[in-house]
Amino acid sequence: MTESDSLIGKTINGYEMLDVVGRGGMAAVYRAQQVSMNRVVAVKVLPEKYLNDDTYIQRFEQEVAIVAKLEHRNIVPVHDYGEFNGQPYIVMRYMAGGSVDDLLDNGPLDIETIVNVIEQIAPALDYAHNKSVLHRDLKPSNVLMDDGGGAYLTDFGIARVLGEQGNKSITTQGVVGTPSYMSPEQAQGLSLDGRSDLYALGVMLFELTTGRRPFEADTPYGVAVMQVTAAPPSPRSLNPALSLAVEEVILRSLRKKPDDRYQTAAKLSDALKMAANKPVMSLHDTQPGFKRQFPQQVLSQPPPAAAPMYVPPAYTPPLTPNPAPTGYANVYPRRKRRSGGNVWVSAALGGLLGCGVLVVIVITALLILGSLGARSEAVTTPASTVTGTDENAASRSLPTLDATSQSGRETLIPQQVEATPGSALIAPVGERPTPTVSAERPQGSGLAYSAGRT
Repeated sequence: MTESDSLIGKTINGYEMLDVVGRGGMAAVYRAQQVSMNRVVAVKVLPEKYLNDDTYIQRFEQEVAIVAKLEHRNIVPVHDYGEFNGQPYIVMRYMAGGSVDDLLDNGPLDIETIVNVIEQIAPALDYAHNKSVLHRDLKPSNVLMDDGGGAYLTDFGIARVLGEQGNKSITTQGVVGTPSYMSPEQAQGLSLDGRSDLYALGVMLFELTTGRRPFEADTPYGVAVMQVTAAPPSPRSLNPALSLAVEEVILRSLRKKPDDRYQTAAKLSDALKMAANKPVMSLHDTQPGFKRQFPQQVLSQPPPAAAPMYVPPAYTPPLTPNPAPTGYANVYPRRKRRSGGNVWVSAALGGLLGCGVLVVIVITALLILGSLGARSEAVTTPASTVTGTDENAASRSLPTLDATSQSGRETLIPQQVEATPGSALIAPVGERPTPTVSAERPQGSGLAYSAGRT
């Protein structure tokens, strides 16, 4: 049992010490039962080994004075202050949820929990800055949680109050604090203001999202040097599930120059909340160097199957070596045809084309009619007339054609026609004289035929 553990089981001014819930650099915190109020409280006690050190005693008293003037719903309230056998103690509200540092034992926190914590302590931090209070030791172990998820700032042991109330220029000198969460100006012993606490809040945000601090070295001095000179690593290289937007908020909080950071905790909190609502992967997310991972809730359900595409019966789509996976076949939607001006252009072109076709038809019809007229004239006019000047014509019988019907068809049968002197041997088409048929066909007779065709 250590020196501080000797208080367990004892009752100090009405507070029965039950057990130790935490130890810090300058105090131990006990869970105690307040007998008069029948409630559980937290009692912060300065160890006996620091009783002869005026610096620790002054810090202890200063914390009581600072917390007494900070009445905010997200700052752990102080109920009482006193001494027991020369040991000063502070009685505060007991937080059953432990610290945020306890939550990190299971690895990085989910983004919803981180946003919830930052949203609560950011207004408390701005409130303290407006009261001219600089925390100077903001870290996960100094943010306590109640059993309902509430987050509270605590441990203002090395805080500083400068200037009058309402003076927003919060500055101090000296190197004090935890090196892993120190701002570059704090590590160099320069003048500080509230933006130094915002840097520590950025370090804390880095740790909550990745499970580790941005700068690690073998010695506290080495860590302090890295705070001043080294660039922080990419949070997404440690936690690929983070979105690019959340990473940008973290890296801006860790800028070396105070003017390049967020100027208030509320602005940091708003930026983080907005970034958390953006998708993990975006169109401009092209960060190389690690395998991308999607959140589990995104992959819990398969993508919905797309409706089958209609393919005409006469069309066979070409085979592809790597067909698209189900659910992504209709990636490129079919464009709708645009109407309007194109209709009038199409109508005009169609009219011109129709007129051209009509002109060609009319010209062709005229040419055909002209050709038929010429043929009719040539047929109705005898091409040649043979007169019976031949003395032998009277005794010559010529064959003629007689139309008979055979199987539904007209058949021309040659007949013997006896010519008379002075008559035409060939009658025009359509004028058929009454022939004289001889019983015998004279020798040398024949059929004469003339046509106007070429």
